[in-house]
Amino acid sequence: MTERPGRNGGATRRAVAAAIIVLTAVGAAPLCGAELLDRVIAVVSGSVITLSDTRAAMAFGLVDTRDARDPIEAAMQWLVDRRLVLDEALRYDAGEIDAVVVDRALVAIRQRFPSDVSYREELVRLGLDDARVRGLVSDTLAMQQYVERRFDTMLPATDDELREYFGRHPERFVRENRPLAFEEASDQVRGMLQQERRQQAVTVWLDRLRRRADVNEIYRPVR
Repeated sequence: MTERPGRNGGATRRAVAAAIIVLTAVGAAPLCGAELLDRVIAVVSGSVITLSDTRAAMAFGLVDTRDARDPIEAAMQWLVDRRLVLDEALRYDAGEIDAVVVDRALVAIRQRFPSDVSYREELVRLGLDDARVRGLVSDTLAMQQYVERRFDTMLPATDDELREYFGRHPERFVRENRPLAFEEASDQVRGMLQQERRQQAVTVWLDRLRRRADVNEIYRPVR
């Protein structure tokens, strides 16, 4: 197995974990017919990830790369983990996504564009058609669903843990410029702490999947 994380690998891994949990959008797969010059940038257990895959992921808002040193690398890392999770879901027959859920995700993607014409122009630029986009959406929602189900049984935080978290992050619990008392913010504290714990658990799990899989990252990130 060959795995070569980028310089800012730790931050990228955390961002990937958060994206997998909260994003509901489409995924990316090998594209054809695009006007972009394409090349393979990673291979995950035999599945190819291309440069145009990363561009599609960014165009559809799958990955927030605004603060990334190298947006292509950030999108590639997301796609590698997406592939690993999909392979894991297939192993356990996680089930299909309801067509209505897929339709809603497609509508949300179209709304990212100022008009249907601009959306169609982007599909042409990326070498995609409606059937391919629908498949990408379904796959990514299946990935998200599998992760949510796998990590929905985490033990709830104790009262002491909630108070400790509240004490470490008082700046997060303010309303109309007024610091909140713990009793006022307890539900918010619980939600934030559970979300952070889930992200940490997902990060550890993804690292374990990477160590077990054959991941070859060919792309060299910007230094």
